[in-house]
Amino acid sequence: MKKCPNCKREIESNSVYCEHCGQKIQKKSNSVWFLVGSLIVLAVAIVLFIVPKGKNGKMSADVFETMDADYRLSSDALSQQINSRIASFEQQYALDPEKAGPYWEQAQAMKTVALDVVNQVDSLKQYLWTHFGNKAKYAPDESLFKVLQKSQQQFQELVPQSRSTMMLGGRNRAFDATLFSDMAWLNRMSLETQVTALNGIEELMTNIHTQDYSYDEVGAKVFAESGYLLSGQTYRAQAMVTAWQNTQTKAYVKLDGGSEKEYTSDGQGVINLDFNCGVGQHKYTGYIKMLDPSTNELKDFPFENTFTVAPPMVSVSASKMNVVYRGIDNPIAVGGGVGGEINATVSNGSLTRMGNGIYNLRPGEANEVTISVSSGGSSLGSMKFRVKDLPKPVAVIRNVVNSQVSKSALLAANRVEAEIKDFDFDGVKYDVVGYTFRYKTKAGTTKEVKANGSAFTDEMKNAISGSNVGDIFLFTAIQVRGNDGKVKTLDSGIGVEIK
Repeated sequence: MKKCPNCKREIESNSVYCEHCGQKIQKKSNSVWFLVGSLIVLAVAIVLFIVPKGKNGKMSADVFETMDADYRLSSDALSQQINSRIASFEQQYALDPEKAGPYWEQAQAMKTVALDVVNQVDSLKQYLWTHFGNKAKYAPDESLFKVLQKSQQQFQELVPQSRSTMMLGGRNRAFDATLFSDMAWLNRMSLETQVTALNGIEELMTNIHTQDYSYDEVGAKVFAESGYLLSGQTYRAQAMVTAWQNTQTKAYVKLDGGSEKEYTSDGQGVINLDFNCGVGQHKYTGYIKMLDPSTNELKDFPFENTFTVAPPMVSVSASKMNVVYRGIDNPIAVGGGVGGEINATVSNGSLTRMGNGIYNLRPGEANEVTISVSSGGSSLGSMKFRVKDLPKPVAVIRNVVNSQVSKSALLAANRVEAEIKDFDFDGVKYDVVGYTFRYKTKAGTTKEVKANGSAFTDEMKNAISGSNVGDIFLFTAIQVRGNDGKVKTLDSGIGVEIK
């Protein structure tokens, strides 16, 4: 007999789990048993390729007995381990049938099907030896192996995927053409089935151990929403004992060494803490009082944590680009501060609050503007932005493709227009206010016609109507007016050829 390290009650010397509290006593790695199985498979392979097979490829009785003895040694050891796990499992089921029931049923099914596979292997090995041992010809009925593989697949469906150590594929007849190789393959199937069953039962037992009975560590923890906040914000955190929930827990907390305050759990074992503090570093200490499941006595679980309260801060950024433009609304996002107390002003131009921290900025004539932000009478900072004129547009005439157009399509277009491309601001518009139209007369002289506005004049229309294929018309000195009210002359004109 020995004592459980968790509940201190007496248990059997060879117990893996405490029958009273479920504490895991021995921590034997399942990988050890997988290694045992692997070594036996290797031993079988050594027997297969090194032990004499007898004359004419026949399997002699001493080779069969050697292989079977090695296999039995490992198989018996694995069987004992499985039975030990099942016995411990049964004890947990007796403690709480409702919680352990589903796992217990699955463990029993896993053992039953694994045992069925092992028994089928033993029967098939005996059949093969009886009919083909010490014989030169080896031609077993393949249906015998298919029945076994079906049981193997049924077993694999019961095993948790993460615990499976099986590497069982179909038999390759190009290689498995002898009694030796089939015996080795059957031994491997049996051992790997037992190792996998042992791993699977262990995992099911662990599920009960970690979820329903006892825990390796029990302690108080605090989970804060944030350890850094601004003045005026509320610090919030949750304190709880990890590894179990208790609906009757209470926490007793001191902030910055002050008086103790009592907090009650929310009905799910979670205790919500909240503090309203001034700027600076703060520390709170406390303890949660609840029943210790190992002693069934009240116990204090201490905790502590720190957090920082910072002065209000602000960030200002142009939400479109790193510059602002004259003559249009530039959206500006102002963030930070404390709930609705922010005020923003601009050094040159106008700044209109739109809501949700968004302002529309209309710069003045200066090349720079400064946005300053304050809250509660205190400055929170400022930021400068460069001011630019709106970029110039591009002149276009509808229906012109690759500088060519029919005279009917040109007459249908009837005007010069201006477009601005690849610009992120909405509502930017340019109007053509004038341009010069140049063409050659029938006499061969060049003539210019001035247009006030975007539309073709009557003289322009007459010239286009009387043109021939190959005649060229030029539209130059194109002037436009944008949202800022300024008139700009475009850098390039338009040349069209009548086709």
